[in-house]
Amino acid sequence: MRQKDVYFKYSTEEQFTGEYWINGVKIYCKVILVTGFDSEDKYVPHNISDLYRVLSCDLFMKTSDRTNHMMPRAHKDDDHDGISIQITKTNLILQVGKSNGFQNATGYAILKYIKVT
Repeated sequence: MRQKDVYFKYSTEEQFTGEYWINGVKIYCKVILVTGFDSEDKYVPHNISDLYRVLSCDLFMKTSDRTNHMMPRAHKDDDHDGISIQITKTNLILQVGKSNGFQNATGYAILKYIKVT
């Protein structure tokens, strides 16, 4: 039996992906715009109601020289700390170290998640 093709559009609005998690619940996707940050944690409201579990978060930040940086970022030396991503019921949070230089960077977090049923 041929599996049905699934297509969805990436959007800043919540989208059902056409996929189901291992327990049969629907998987959703939403794109979140993330703008510059430096040495302060960055809080970005995701506006997802009934968020239960994040399955993946893909985020690259593009700097003014067109370099793309993957987040989270495991980078530690005498001048930098890493960046981690935390997702709560209300926010996507970039927890940043003391020196990161992403003030003018922009990116899009692509979240895949399931909701409370």
